[in-house]
Amino acid sequence: MTRCVRSRTVSYVLVLIALCSVALLQGCCGGTPYPFELYDEKTVIRSSSIAVVSADTSELTVQLADYLTRELKTRSTFKALSQEEVARRLGRYPVMVKPGTPDNPDKPIWFAKGEKAKVDSLQAQLKTDYVFLVWTDNLRKITRTGQGGSSVTYSVDVYGNMVEYPKSRAIGYTSFARNQSQTCCLFGKSEGDDIHEMVKAAAGSMADDLISAAKAEKPGKPGK
Repeated sequence: MTRCVRSRTVSYVLVLIALCSVALLQGCCGGTPYPFELYDEKTVIRSSSIAVVSADTSELTVQLADYLTRELKTRSTFKALSQEEVARRLGRYPVMVKPGTPDNPDKPIWFAKGEKAKVDSLQAQLKTDYVFLVWTDNLRKITRTGQGGSSVTYSVDVYGNMVEYPKSRAIGYTSFARNQSQTCCLFGKSEGDDIHEMVKAAAGSMADDLISAAKAEKPGKPGK
């Protein structure tokens, strides 16, 4: 009887691991992906100046901020500061805005409560109507083995908050996982190339949703 219970327990654990692996490959485990979402759908976003800010110093987050900026400059009517201009105005860049645990997980504010004054200080230097803070976390390499062989998928969690000024209030957020199948063994690509493509695709998804929410599509530049 004891062996039977243990066997069933092991089986349940294996099933749970398998289900979670599938969920990871589809997006945030157990959650809905939100590349960009307004807290209140009635919020009107002005098509004015915006700065995307890498809120941590990791290479992936710096890349994400750069790709998102390029997407907005190319595809939207936002007046997006280049990352070079963001660095010039801030003096020291990228910056570190400490993340925290949101009080309301349905309307998450990702930066810690004590960091709000720092965010406002960044805006005072940037002098833009919107500041879009971005973070990346939990870069992982998922290997799956089956009868047809093995496959590798990369995944990264992406977070963000868009803050509106002069009201100094967060109006929207980002929360999702982006995945990329490995191609580094094909066409002479490297593992780094796959990860860069994953981050670029994440920025594209964020831009899609933000541009749609703001109705800020540049004429002649349809969404992806």
